[in-house]
Amino acid sequence: MLDINHLSFNRDNHQLFDDLSVQLPDHQITALIGPNGVGKSTLIQLLTGELLPTTGTIQNRPQRIALLSQHNQLFEPLTVRELLTLADDKLDQEVIKTLQLDTLLDKEMPALSGGQQQLAWLGFVLQQQPDLLILDEPTTFLDLHFQELFLKTLQQLQEKRQTTVLMVLHDLNQAFRYSQHIWLLQPTGELVSAPAVQMHNQVDLLSNAFNTPLQLIQTADQVILQPK
Repeated sequence: MLDINHLSFNRDNHQLFDDLSVQLPDHQITALIGPNGVGKSTLIQLLTGELLPTTGTIQNRPQRIALLSQHNQLFEPLTVRELLTLADDKLDQEVIKTLQLDTLLDKEMPALSGGQQQLAWLGFVLQQQPDLLILDEPTTFLDLHFQELFLKTLQQLQEKRQTTVLMVLHDLNQAFRYSQHIWLLQPTGELVSAPAVQMHNQVDLLSNAFNTPLQLIQTADQVILQPK
């Protein structure tokens, strides 16, 4: 289990985190949520080792970490097959089938829709068989259809493979629907960690964090959060 111990981080004389300690649950999907500007992407960079903490430690960091961001670039027009086999010549048929990439393998990435490209990139990081998969706002530029398809297929593959996943999401209802655990990063720099089913009922805490009065609404098949 990845452990953050008494982590502090300063940037340009501004302290983002102060004495932050938390554990990332193994073999679960954890959603990192919080308002804009609180340091979610910075925390991701600290977890991957791209940035070093001012003080504190990050222990038990897995050797195989794969990162998928909202922006992914190729410097030459590879096909989906070429992208998937950059790290390993053998295609993972389970990944291809679940992500519905079988009919797209010989198409060049620029010819695909944004949603199809992001599914191909998800296939690319899963081909690496990571111990920890980090997704930084992976659905930001996708339409609703591809957001749901992306998250559902991620959830299916995570359940089968028991990969540890940390993903940054802006949509609170998607965060609670597709994760087992929640990290709530607050404007104060504090991080609240709790099972999703428990955090879902902390309406006052969520309302304060996002500076928006929220309420739980019961629909026919689920309970959703929405502004009052």
